Amino acid sequence: MEACADYILEEFESYGLKTDVHEFKVERFDYTFRNVEASTKGDGPEFLVVSHYDTVRHAPGANDNGSAVAVMLEAARIIALSESTNPIRFISFNLEELNPARTQKIDELALKHRIQDKNGRYTSWHTSQIMERFSDLHRKFAPTSSSYAEATTKAIKELDEELTPSERKHLEGYGSHSEDITSKDWPGKTALMGSSTWVRDAQQRGHQVKGVLCLETMGYVSTRKNSQQFPEGLDPDMMKIFNTDSELTTGDFLTIVGDRNSGALADYFCEQCEAATINLPYACLQEDFDYEQAAYIMPDLLRSDHAPFWRAGIPALMLTDTADFRYPYYHTHADTIDKLDFDFLAKICRAVVATALSF
Repeated sequence: MEACADYILEEFESYGLKTDVHEFKVERFDYTFRNVEASTKGDGPEFLVVSHYDTVRHAPGANDNGSAVAVMLEAARIIALSESTNPIRFISFNLEELNPARTQKIDELALKHRIQDKNGRYTSWHTSQIMERFSDLHRKFAPTSSSYAEATTKAIKELDEELTPSERKHLEGYGSHSEDITSKDWPGKTALMGSSTWVRDAQQRGHQVKGVLCLETMGYVSTRKNSQQFPEGLDPDMMKIFNTDSELTTGDFLTIVGDRNSGALADYFCEQCEAATINLPYACLQEDFDYEQAAYIMPDLLRSDHAPFWRAGIPALMLTDTADFRYPYYHTHADTIDKLDFDFLAKICRAVVATALSF
């Protein structure tokens, strides 16, 4: 992560942009982490283009989130050459994926109960299947539970006799580390650490932001029918569609997600996508919901660095290929550069540049 941060800063500097580093700490973890930034000259509220530069253990991270970092850097390079006086800030956040202190505790539990080995691999096929089912059940129960601990208890009860003694002990331990976490406040506790801290500190400084484009896992396209899935509760009829299959079963489009405060930004970004010089297929979800409603009704909509901005009432869009709802190599060893569609990324970059320069 440090090498990646250094690279991004060097690129920003080579474009002639003013760079900065936002440092932050994580409770119960002895390390200072960095969000890296660059900005153009200008006065007034800033427009932000953001990404995250971390990935998960063992994954090369080409799509999650190398694709987004690449788009952010190219957008920064082009905008630095422009004569725009709009104040634009580029930020690459760290620790979008996981809270390292919490992850360390869970890993220690997994080793103690022999759920995983030292390389983070499950010790049996049965355990791998149980943990996958537990994850699905936990996601199902969390929005209606008072805490993640209660959701864990419900999931254990559902799995019940299928659990081995070691699996049960591990999940009970997991629950004990989740008593202070809810569907509403997990951003900044279990994940989204860098962006949550940045937004908090920016608010304390009185920093003004007029709009945010959050670039997230965006480089994979499939022309295969039924290659696209959606989280439960999200229907294609809810989305504005351009130049793609009306049933949204083919994963060849960019997904744009905005809350009730982001309507004007969503409309403007969609206009850029539809321009003849860009022609970027998209599906746009922009409905009358806020951060808390998303947390309880469709928590998958909060799975990136736009969530802390929504919580603060700042207009923000998540731009994504939908990650694991389309990308079969998500969070695996196979998340490599050969999976990326650079024509698709170039179109996204053009839309990002056009929006940032003129919104």
